[in-house]
Amino acid sequence: MASPLTRWLAGRSPDELAAILVRRPDALAAPAVTDLGSLAARLQRHESVAAALARLPAPAVQLVEAMQALGGPAVPRTRLAELIGRAPDDAELAATLEILGQRALVWADGDELRMAGALWSAFTFPLGLGLPAAELAPALFPPELDDMARLWRLPSATPDALVAALADPDRVRAMVAAAPAEVRLLLDRVAHDGPLTEAPDDFESARPDGAALEWAIRRGLLVWDGWRHAQLPREVGLALRGPHWRAPFAPHPPRLALGDTPTGAVDRETVAAASTAVERVAAVVEAAAVTPVALLKAGGVGSRELRRLARAVGCDEPEVRLWLELAYAAGLVGVAREEVLPTDAYDDWAQAEPGARLPVLLRGWQRLPAVPLAAATGDTGRPPAALLRDGSGLAALDLRPALLRTLDELPPGRGITDPHRLADTLTWQLPLLSGQRDGALVAGLWREAQLVAVAAHGVLTPLGRALLHAPDTLEDVAAGLLPASVGSAVFQNDLTVVVPGLPAAALAELLDAAARRESRGGAATWRFSAASVRAALDAGHEPSALLAALRRAAAGGDLPQTLEYLVNDVGRQHGRVRVRAVGCVLHADDPALVTEIAAARALRALELRVLAPTVLASAQPMAKTLNALRAAGFAPIGEDGDGEVRVERPTRRRAPALRGGRAASSSVRGASAHGAAPGRDPSAPGRVASA
Repeated sequence: MASPLTRWLAGRSPDELAAILVRRPDALAAPAVTDLGSLAARLQRHESVAAALARLPAPAVQLVEAMQALGGPAVPRTRLAELIGRAPDDAELAATLEILGQRALVWADGDELRMAGALWSAFTFPLGLGLPAAELAPALFPPELDDMARLWRLPSATPDALVAALADPDRVRAMVAAAPAEVRLLLDRVAHDGPLTEAPDDFESARPDGAALEWAIRRGLLVWDGWRHAQLPREVGLALRGPHWRAPFAPHPPRLALGDTPTGAVDRETVAAASTAVERVAAVVEAAAVTPVALLKAGGVGSRELRRLARAVGCDEPEVRLWLELAYAAGLVGVAREEVLPTDAYDDWAQAEPGARLPVLLRGWQRLPAVPLAAATGDTGRPPAALLRDGSGLAALDLRPALLRTLDELPPGRGITDPHRLADTLTWQLPLLSGQRDGALVAGLWREAQLVAVAAHGVLTPLGRALLHAPDTLEDVAAGLLPASVGSAVFQNDLTVVVPGLPAAALAELLDAAARRESRGGAATWRFSAASVRAALDAGHEPSALLAALRRAAAGGDLPQTLEYLVNDVGRQHGRVRVRAVGCVLHADDPALVTEIAAARALRALELRVLAPTVLASAQPMAKTLNALRAAGFAPIGEDGDGEVRVERPTRRRAPALRGGRAASSSVRGASAHGAAPGRDPSAPGRVASA
């Protein structure tokens, strides 16, 4: 015999069946269904029903909860309408039932409503009500039933007789009205905040209201589990809430607080935020390249490493979480040997223009299964480790598109002024995903949207609009908004250099090699010193070639004399002392310099011995000897066994490319293949009636 859902599906038109499958795409998974019975079985699967329920708006969830509270397998439409305080033919009730019907979750069967089987257990205590008395009464022992039958004046001491008494709301209210005041207070509290109340073994002596508990338990108004809790039967809860109590039903979303958006301010803020996002993600990855980010034994990146990254990037710890998560989601960093390292994809990404780099980050943000800026904390009271996944992060995958759609539907020229009201709206749209009472999840997403430049001044930016509606145009929109990278710098007499904008990759690489970066942002600055220039020469730069490269990078083509003198002076000293890898030996052309080194107190740990006027022997290996000499103010260079100069280029470590399509494309322009925003559900509500 066909199931009720199969019979209902058989009455749908092809277009109606197609609409159901659009909203329940998991039903189309392989192997393909071949008949309505198979389709009905697939639509009734617990995982499929749970996924559909999680994406329902508040009024639809409220109807599911109300139907579960009324009990199945079918609920008269008139009874459901009465419970929520509406007429059976109410338009908003009909619109909400249509939303549920479009997903094959609730459907009409004559004058009754049926619901997918998994939804009858969706809520542990629907509407805050306990289990029906018929499910609780059989657990009572005969002596208890005898006592209850006497107190209720029942015709027989059976569970059925007790259930009948508890199902009579007038009789329940009369019994409670005759109870002592403390009993009435206890039952009123449990009826509205319950349905459980603590009732340990010694509740009569352990609780101030122990006598009240005992009074209610003896009459079956509370059913004790014999261990820790007593439960208020569903019928008793409804009776005590009174005949005028109605289940919540909110068919309209909360009103947003809106204000005028300053003309031109959105584009300016978009450009500033987008440039900062690109620059700071690059800074996080570069910091990981210099010192790989260690993972905790339990997984993820802990606060100590996050604080180190925050100091390197110049932002606070929550924000650096976002940049690290974005870099990982975009495939710019990966994990190798319990460390977070850049991937090869980062090298291609860093060479691209800002307008090509930003879309890779935005697509990574769109599919990011985490909320780095949410104020959630673990059991220790500290923020959880980064790069770990939890339920809130998975909920964000649906909440981000909902956030963008909400901004997209605002009137022209009007923006959100109160993020708390936005949290209320998103909670109405997706209550089972965003239902944190403090709104921390939505607040974190709102801040993310501003930092990645998809929202500004309370409205959707051109980048956000492209991400939502036309992801393939994202590169064009970003290229039109973001200025090109800056290929020249302003060198100043105080040995600082300023780049007014986002530096091109080649310029940043040159300046990072020869100077120490002091600031980032709209005007990045570096400072030259003897140590920084010496490091460049250690890495293989010749003084003349380094000066030529710096002149080409100078905005006017000339360098300050102070910088010229510094590079030439360090160049003259560089290599005067040579360390050869013969266990090891130091030699120099100047005997006086060798004598000075041999007598230096700071070098005693090397246990230097004079072998000849221009030759010293060190007890330490070459690397330690070079480091000690440099720390003492000398500028040595290393040689191999043949006397050839050893160039000390930094080791470049890379993590393997991420699997599953998350790695950034080697062609940054082609990054649109990474995925688009989930398409809007044809019935995603602004109001229920839009379904």
